[in-house]
Amino acid sequence: MSHSSIKITSDIYTSALPEIAKDAAEAAAKLVPLQRKSEAEARAKAAAETEKAKRKAAKKAKSKAKKTKR
Repeated sequence: MSHSSIKITSDIYTSALPEIAKDAAEAAAKLVPLQRKSEAEARAKAAAETEKAKRKAAKKAKSKAKKTKR
């Protein structure tokens, strides 16, 4: 199908492109799985980080105590 002027063609497709782009983006987003951590995983990670910090603090305190004894 041809249009009587380039302006008509431009007006038609320029106005349609944002909607087409949005539809394409939404369709692509549906293909990508969302990765969400469960609450249990989040709690386990937080507990591991807390335990690591405790070990680090204990090691630092032990090292400081050794230096104080000298």
